[in-house]
Amino acid sequence: MYPSRIDRIRRGIKIAIGVSAGLLLFTAIGLVIETALSPQPKENTLPPPVPDLFGSTPAPASPTPAATATVPALTGPVQVIQGSQLISGVYLGYPHSTQGAVSAADQFATQLGSTLDPDRAAAVMRLTADPSYPGGPQQFAQGVAGERQDLGLPASGPVPAGASVVLDPVEYQVQDVTASQVTVLLLCDYVTTLPGAGTQARVSVYPLRMHWAQGDWKILTPASTSYSGLGAEPGSAQAASDGWQELSP
Repeated sequence: MYPSRIDRIRRGIKIAIGVSAGLLLFTAIGLVIETALSPQPKENTLPPPVPDLFGSTPAPASPTPAATATVPALTGPVQVIQGSQLISGVYLGYPHSTQGAVSAADQFATQLGSTLDPDRAAAVMRLTADPSYPGGPQQFAQGVAGERQDLGLPASGPVPAGASVVLDPVEYQVQDVTASQVTVLLLCDYVTTLPGAGTQARVSVYPLRMHWAQGDWKILTPASTSYSGLGAEPGSAQAASDGWQELSP
């Protein structure tokens, strides 16, 4: 459905085929779902909550919304809005709208999912974490250190030459939309490059709970909800059936 963007990501790349739509912990405590690129049967029940890497179970400790009435959920293709401020390489300053929340989530997920530097992840979270989520910078830094170990890299120190990760949100959907809070789900291409191992691409679901605070959209503490049933190849009929919509950069 969106061949130009997908082909650009995957040209010359060996696609890693997952054996199931398993739930993984990816960079910090964002929930990422690695999915097979061939059709898979839908799960009838969700798997148990994934344990937190840092010794506790993520909980939806949300601040009380300023407005409790729901607003219409965003549907259809969305043009990503660029934030009005660029601070330390991160765009901030988004409109107080569902499109603004999706755009902020796209930027924040890209920044957090495309680094193997724990200090960089912590710096991004210091700019983007909600005031109710003070442990975010440390947790995401620890998550990146764990990701490095999973990839066979040292948990700390300089990133080895030739090693990189790139998270590219391609499609989105929103849930639990109110005037001050939105759960944004991003269907992403996740590309890893390692010395001696080459480059591989996977499909992942990256959820971010966004809250309007301090005049901008911020990241809330992750919930322990599973989205394993929503993994699909971007642009496929299955993705459309699951409610995924195009993100336009």
